Amino acid sequence: MTQAVTQQQPTSMINCRRSRGQLAARFRQIDWHGEEGSGGGMSLLMLGAAVALMMILGLIVDGGAKARALDHAGAIAAETARAAAATYRPGDAAIDPIAADAAARDYLAAAGATGSIAVAGMTVTATATLTARTVFLPLVGIDEFTVTGDGQAQVAYDPGGAP
Repeated sequence: MTQAVTQQQPTSMINCRRSRGQLAARFRQIDWHGEEGSGGGMSLLMLGAAVALMMILGLIVDGGAKARALDHAGAIAAETARAAAATYRPGDAAIDPIAADAAARDYLAAAGATGSIAVAGMTVTATATLTARTVFLPLVGIDEFTVTGDGQAQVAYDPGGAP
């Protein structure tokens, strides 16, 4: 008696293959990337949103820094004018422009600014210029900005009063 030997695959392998096939079919049903042929539309949307967010953040941070720098430049200019006006000596007919200029240059250097003054009698007008670095705007090629502030001081001296 001859027995025919047939090779059969174990039933567990057949079930495994069937499971993998069913699993693959399930993953094909789930649309992970949008419609076929969409080319990653969601990715472009997210990129656009990220760029817009960075631009808004840049405007807020660097715009606020520019506003603060403008205020600071105005304050430096006002104090520069006051320092220059403080060089007035009682009894003089006007503020000495040379002494006022030296005092203004010293104050501007200490404040980390540049600028100029103009003396007209008992009045000093000053201009201060500051340069500040940006935080987000270098992404679009703007590394720094320059702001200018103006200030004025006038000597109020009563010749008969106390200095």
